[in-house]
This record gives sequence, structure tokens and C-alpha cells, in this order.
Amino acid sequence: MEEGDALRYIGREFNRVDGIIKADGTHKYPSDMYDKDTLILGVKRAEVPHAKIISIDMEKAKAVPGITAIFTAKDIPGTNRYGIVHKDQEILVEHKVRCIGDPICLVVGENKQSVEKAVKEIIIKYELLEIIRDPFEGLKENAEKIHKNGNLLHHIELLKGDIKKAFKEADLIVDNKYSVPFQDHMPLETEAGFGKIDEDGKLAIWAGTQTIYRDIAEISYALNIPKEDIRVSAPFFGGGFGRKDGITIQLLIALAVIKLRRPVRIFLERSESINSSYHRHAAYMEYKTAFRKDGTILGCQAKLYFDKGAYASLGAEVLNLAVEHFAGPYKIENSHVEGFAVYTNNPIGGAFRGFGVPQVNFAFESQMDIAAEKLNISPLDIRKINVIKQWDTSCIGHTFIYSTGLKECLEALENTELYINKDKNLKTDKIHRRRGLGIAASYQGGGLGVNIPDFAQGKIELCEDGSLIAYGGISDMGQGNTTAYVQIVAEHFNINKNKVRYTTPDSKYTLDSGPASASRTTYIYGKALDGAAKILKDKMLSTAALVLNEDKDNLIICEEEISGKTWSMSFSDIYRYMPKEDRIAICYVDNPIAADKHEIGHGLPHIIYSYAAHMALVEVDMLTGKVEILKYITATDCGKVINPQSLKGQIQGGAAQGIGYALYEGLKLKDSKVLNNKMSTYIIPSIMDVPEIETFHVETYEATGAFGMKGVGEISIDAPAPAISNAIYNAAGYRCYSLPITAEKIILKDSSSF
Repeated sequence: MEEGDALRYIGREFNRVDGIIKADGTHKYPSDMYDKDTLILGVKRAEVPHAKIISIDMEKAKAVPGITAIFTAKDIPGTNRYGIVHKDQEILVEHKVRCIGDPICLVVGENKQSVEKAVKEIIIKYELLEIIRDPFEGLKENAEKIHKNGNLLHHIELLKGDIKKAFKEADLIVDNKYSVPFQDHMPLETEAGFGKIDEDGKLAIWAGTQTIYRDIAEISYALNIPKEDIRVSAPFFGGGFGRKDGITIQLLIALAVIKLRRPVRIFLERSESINSSYHRHAAYMEYKTAFRKDGTILGCQAKLYFDKGAYASLGAEVLNLAVEHFAGPYKIENSHVEGFAVYTNNPIGGAFRGFGVPQVNFAFESQMDIAAEKLNISPLDIRKINVIKQWDTSCIGHTFIYSTGLKECLEALENTELYINKDKNLKTDKIHRRRGLGIAASYQGGGLGVNIPDFAQGKIELCEDGSLIAYGGISDMGQGNTTAYVQIVAEHFNINKNKVRYTTPDSKYTLDSGPASASRTTYIYGKALDGAAKILKDKMLSTAALVLNEDKDNLIICEEEISGKTWSMSFSDIYRYMPKEDRIAICYVDNPIAADKHEIGHGLPHIIYSYAAHMALVEVDMLTGKVEILKYITATDCGKVINPQSLKGQIQGGAAQGIGYALYEGLKLKDSKVLNNKMSTYIIPSIMDVPEIETFHVETYEATGAFGMKGVGEISIDAPAPAISNAIYNAAGYRCYSLPITAEKIILKDSSSF
């Protein structure tokens, strides 16, 4: 279907297909799954951040009633190594622990109480090693090596133009340091899963995972099991945000199942989840930006130090994306950026919504406001002066060849009542209270990028009763992509939406379509499903044309029928006439990649971007430092809107997470130990902290996407922290260079970064 065609379902409110089964409790999340005689798994984890294992005493643990088995690294039949890119993690650590939470023993028992007791009874003796607490310690010449090849996982350096000339010609240079902490994803459901030998004799695992086929590859490599003997399924699960973009508990389940040939399950407590899982990388950033007096950005130079934690995960790739976005969605002809991803003994840095962009966007959007004030230009105008447009080149040198709607996003903010009447809205009669308005812009690359396989295989089936099945090839962790898939199929076949069924990813039925990450989920699989729908529709029309003796071009599809001038056929009739192999349609598609600048880094650059501009009105209590967000407005370009309801949920959810990043969240570490590893101590925003979020959608048409759409999963988390920080400065005259911006920092006017 082309732009401008009348659409029945696309762009309209469409209730979530998973809504009822989640609301009435009939859906079984991974943490709900079990069979008769299911065993419980528990893990003995490292309690020190860096040490050699001297001995493991399991005798008392084995004697606990109800314990079935205890496994260590010596019981693992394969390589005992995993990692998406770098195989530097062990299922069970054998010789050396690198962070608190490292798994050492897998305990299997008949009940949770026995397992918990046995875990406590295991005694491990260590030889303690030097703790590496931050990237700067890790980069020291004589620092203790966390991994045998050293502490520097990844280094990248990019130049564009002549940065020295830019600084020489500048009317203003803004030079600052910024830092941000590790942020936890805090999904509703922690890591959970269930495994058994299925009816086909395969190792079968149901888990909260963002990528079933990558899990199969990891399990195969680590445990020496043929891929064809492994099945992984991802039912709807309770949130991920990147936390489950990689192996979490799947290998532990697999090890227990292949050893015991019995069903097993695991569901991590919150504190264990925080200690052992992935987090948004902490980062330390040095920025120097050159401006002309008219507000034009002449150049930007930055050094980025990302705290990898103990293992690689996707740390190099996160750093690369941060480098790609380091100077914002602006036209900049001269730049120099250098990035370091450094191993420490801190918790593991990994994928998290935004994937490195929230860190650098906080820094650069702060730079923009600092320059605007010094040049006596409004924060909105300085962004409009420099905003990227189609056919401009990015800060790292590649060309924006597709839709770019940031200018329209900024104009949408400019036309709001909040901005038009900002002088009135900034007034308050409350004693000791000050109000401020803050703006920030952002952009987010969609897809996995250059040199990384990035494809999807859409699959649709015509059933005997005339219904259709949309096979969900990419995980749905709550973002609503399955609903979008049903909309796309129902639109193509002009069919009652209740006649389109769906599946969640299961390697027994669905095809490899990559991970639910990188703002690609609905974009890439929607595109593949769009293609599959066209293929199946053409086959059905061809069958009907043959049976009805009609010209295919004269046939009309509507409400489970294909009609000609005289006769019609139901979808169930067509099913009977179609060969079996024609009842299923599969379409393979690749994500578009940049045609230039392929050499700059793994996954770089991207070519499809979403854009956003955010505005926050805050009120600061000058006595207590308390910040209240009175109003929050977003304007987003994500192409054609498929489902306004789902889009609004994505934008508001991402903004809420960004509000937490700005004001409340961050792991508190002492000697690499997390001090706030519970929901009572790791503070996330509540319903009292998040205001009503007004959302505007700037609909560009993205020619590469189904119906003109592009991704929206991450863009909303990139701008809140700088928008709120800028608003606080506007209110209180205090600029914070580190997150979160707490009341204590405001009262003390703490301007430190690192």
C-alpha cells in the first residue's frame, strides 16, 4: 500500500491483542511456568568483586534434604564460555571471579527453601585481588588485569574536518566534564525461565529473552549441543529494555536439564538480579565545543570513558553508538571524538534502551544550553540554527539520506501553549519556589548498523477456517509489536482483526529475525510481514482468479472473501484449492545500511533515525532542593504512526525512565559492591513523580518502512535528562554536571563531575 491510500487499521487506535490474557491472568509469563516434578534452581554467587577461587566446600550443602544436585564448572561439557561478541563470560566460574554476583555453583533441589539453604551452606575460599573501581584505574599502566588481554576492551577514535581550525576561529568555546552512573532497567519481571526435554526430544527453554536464535547459538557453543537439538521460546514477558538482550538464566537452565533430564525453573529475586545482570554503562565524558557568535556550531571534541564492568557484553557496540551520536542531531563540520570501553570490577554494563545515547546526549545538550546563555540566544533558537536536515552529514561524517523530522519537532514545541506563554508559566507565588523551562533534542539510530547481520523473515499462514496466523518472529516484552503485526496483516487482507491470530517467538515455529532491540522490532519485522502479506495475497488472488475464471486485477478482498464480477470465494474455500506449500508465505528483508563510512567501527554508522524534542517545566524548592516536574511535552518523528495508543505508551514509558535517570536512579557502589540492590533502596519514579506527558507526533514518511514507519522504542529516553537538567538551571541557576540531580546536589550547588 502506498502513502495516501485509505487505511482501515493502520494509524488508528487498536486494542492490544495481548491485553485481555494479561489482565485476566490466563497468560503464563516465564516466571509462572512449571510442570509436575519441576526442580528449582539456585545459584551460589561470588561475594567479592575480584579474586582467585582457592576452594569450594559443598559437603554441607549436599547434605541438605531435598537437594538433587550441585554443579560447578567441572561439570560443564562444552566451552563454558559465552558472550554476544566476546566470549569472556563463564556459565559457572572456575578459577577467577571478576565481579560480585559471578555464578560459581548451580544448586538444584525439590523446593525453594532447600535450595536457598544449600546455597548458604556452600563455603568458598578466595585469594583477593586488587579491585578496579573505575575506567581510570583500569587504564593505569600497572593495574591488575581483569582479563588476560588487559582492561581496555575497545578504543575508537574518529575525526572529521579540522577541529583545531574550528577552535581557532570560534567566538565561544564551552569546555566541561560530565558523568553518569550505572542505571538499572528495573523490569517488572526479573530474569526467569523454565526448561525441559520436549516431546521431540529437544532441550526446550521458555524464557524472558529478547533474541531466541542468538540464545540457541550461545547454548550450543557453551554446552556443546547441536543447534538443531535446542528449542527456545519467548512468550510475552514482563519487560526487558535491553536487560534480556543476551543470555541471563538460559544457560543455567540448559545445564540442569541436560544433566538431570527433568523440568527445571528459575526466577531471580530482585537483589540477585541487580547484582548479577546487565546495566546501562556508567560514563565519564570530557566535552569541548566551538561556537560562532550567531550560535552556529563550528566543532566539537570529546573523550568518552565507558565503564564496562567485569564483562564485555555489548560494551564495544554501546560505545560505538555513543560515538556516533556524541554531538547530537546537528550539522557539525569539524569533530574529534575518542572513546574507551574499560573493564572494571563493577557490575556488568550492557544493552539498555538508548544504547549509549542517553549518556552523551546529557552532555551535549547541556553544552548547547550553556552556549545559548553565553551567546544570548534562546535554547530553542540555537537548536533550530544547527538542526540536521536531509542530505547533511553527521558529526562523524556520513550522510542523512532518509527522513529527518527534527526541525518539525522543535517547531511543534515552539507552538505549544507552554512555550508561547512561557513568561506566564514560569511565574509562581509560592515562597522559596522557582520555576524553569528546559529543552533538549535527540536522535536515535535504528537497526544493528553496518557489518552486523540485520534481517527479518516474516511468516504468514492461511488456515483451514479462513483465519490467518501472523508468526511473531521478534520478542514482545510489553512494547506492543505483536499488536502492530496483527494490524499489518489485517490491513493487507481487509479482514476482521479477530480473524488474525498470532504467535510469540518459538524456534519450533518461527524463523530467525534477530533481536528485539535497536529500535528495529516493529520496523524490520513489520517490513518482512508486509512483504509476506503481499506474497500470500497474490497467491490467494491467483487461486481465486483460476477458480472463478476472472482477471486477477478485477478481484476484491474484503471480510474473508475474494469477490469477482459474478462469484466470490471465502478464504476457507481458497484454502482447499491452494497447494499446501502456497498456504504459507515467507519474506526475507534486510535493514538498510549506510552506503558511506563503512570503515569507522563495528555497527557504525546507522542510516534510519528517529528524532525528538522534549520540553520540561519544573519547580524547584530552593530550601529543600526538591524538584517537581509540572509539565512534560514530547514531539517525536518516528515516521507513519501504526498505532497511536501503543506509540503513546512507548513515548511516555521512555520519558518516565528518562525522568528516573535525571533525578533518582543510579547504582551506589562501594568497592564495586552495589549498596542499593533492592526496590526499597534503588529509587525509580512513582506515579507521584511523573507528570502527565503530552505527546505530539510529527509524521514524516519513511520510504524504507512498511506504510512509511520507522522505530520508536528508544528515542524517548534520550532527551529527558538534559531537558530536566536545563530546566533546573533555568529555575535555580544551578548547573549539574552529573546524574542523578538530587536535592542534596542542588542545595550544596555541587558542580563536580569527576
